[in-house]
Amino acid sequence: MVSILLLGCAKDDDPPRENEDFNSLYGGIPYKGTVQGLISLKGNKLNLSGVGTIALFEDSKDSVSIVFLADIDDLGEINIKIRGRFDRESFYMEKENSDIFFRIMDQTIDGKFISEVQEMSFGGNLRVDKSQMKMVAIFKQETESFPEGTRLELNFDTSRKIRENDDDGSGCQMRMVPIWGPNGMTMGMVPDC
Repeated sequence: MVSILLLGCAKDDDPPRENEDFNSLYGGIPYKGTVQGLISLKGNKLNLSGVGTIALFEDSKDSVSIVFLADIDDLGEINIKIRGRFDRESFYMEKENSDIFFRIMDQTIDGKFISEVQEMSFGGNLRVDKSQMKMVAIFKQETESFPEGTRLELNFDTSRKIRENDDDGSGCQMRMVPIWGPNGMTMGMVPDC
């Protein structure tokens, strides 16, 4: 089980409705679907396929965690958890260093994380009813899970049905799992949806 931890928009053509913010628009019912990917190292390639989930949790007045859960067939879990601040339409996690950021603005996902250990990039979109996200990680040093030079690609394709009068609809229980981050393994909570 591998987890990657980084701490730190409305429906097409529809403006945000009054009294809604990023968390109320995109939180609640998790997005579920597929995740496809590829691990490559020195010319060897392994295609990945499995179940993908995107969920918002641990919300407070102005911050929330977004987790991208990938349950890969015959490999296990690769989880990406990002904590950031939100406002009416946007989510953002930024450090003073411009090499570390993750944003969702105007329904567009954009992010980059560069350290001595790895380079990661994020792109895609988040809408009220569906989300696609592509993550690419290149490991510049050997980690507990990946040899030096490994390239990992994950492509999430998820959706959810929003019904009127739903409660928070999260349907997720919290569980403690090992979280892999730039400074090694730690334990952290992620939703089990």
